Amino acid sequence: MNTPSRRLLAAAALSVAAHAALLAGSWLTPPEPVPELPPLSARLEPLPPPPQPAPHTVTPRRPPPPRERLAVAPRTIAPPEPVVLSAPEPESPAIAEPPAAEPAIVASAAPTVFREPETPPLPSFPRKGRIAYLLTLGPDRTPVGSTVQTWEFDGAQYKLGSLSESSGLIELFRPHRYRYLSQGTVSEQGLRPERFLASIKRGSRSEESLAVFDWDGHRVRLGRLPQQTTVALPAGSQDVISFMYHLALAPPAPGRIRLPFTRGARLDMVSFDVLPAETVDTPLGRLRAVPVVQVREAGHESLAVWLATEYRNLPIRIRFYNRDGELSGEQLVSEIQVSDQ
Repeated sequence: MNTPSRRLLAAAALSVAAHAALLAGSWLTPPEPVPELPPLSARLEPLPPPPQPAPHTVTPRRPPPPRERLAVAPRTIAPPEPVVLSAPEPESPAIAEPPAAEPAIVASAAPTVFREPETPPLPSFPRKGRIAYLLTLGPDRTPVGSTVQTWEFDGAQYKLGSLSESSGLIELFRPHRYRYLSQGTVSEQGLRPERFLASIKRGSRSEESLAVFDWDGHRVRLGRLPQQTTVALPAGSQDVISFMYHLALAPPAPGRIRLPFTRGARLDMVSFDVLPAETVDTPLGRLRAVPVVQVREAGHESLAVWLATEYRNLPIRIRFYNRDGELSGEQLVSEIQVSDQ
């Protein structure tokens, strides 16, 4: 071995000896032993079942050192329920697989039962009422008298009346009387007339028509007295007075509707067009109303009704058209009275 190699080996030996002396030196004081802290543990337990709650017990625990008590107390005295709700699901086997007793606690209140919606009830309607109209005749709307319509609802029964009377010169020379009476029941589908009477007097000419509805037998007896005939009674049939309040209770959507309809002499299937609401000038002011106009058929009389949207859909204007489609008369509201007594 040459001289440089020997020198390198000697230097390495001296370095190792120096590091060993440093590590074994008596001037390095070992650290004081850290006092062992009491173990802290938390355990999640299922809630007791409600029928036989477990008695309240306190599991004895080794009290922690005084200086550690304030730091440990908030974790050890926390109520069981908040701990269960706040524990993360991945770390809590009790929440991942709840015991049989837990659903009883969660479902302590009666569960909500969802049902199919029932048929909506008819809207509230005044028990009694009276509507006064100004009565005019002809296209020029000559004032000739007045009309009064009344209604009364008594539980499931209804009674409707309409009386038109002429006044002034018309009353002296050619009096007019139009009297209508409709009686029946109120159901979730609206009005179901059972008896309708029409009494009309024009000058010296008078006539009466009667319709008796047999809903159980699905037939109706009707016609001008004393002649009467019996025909089939379709569902939803209405008379000339009941149909106005039938629509007031359940206003139809815009479009065309069809319903069996009678004035007392015969029963026809009639079409009506429900038009967009418009403004009507009346003695009560400008009222917004929905026109319901009968589709005219050649050789048949027709009518149109305006239902006031701000007045319980009551008929505030009624127009009558003759067999030629010309305006023969009009009733325009002048007063409305309602009562729940």
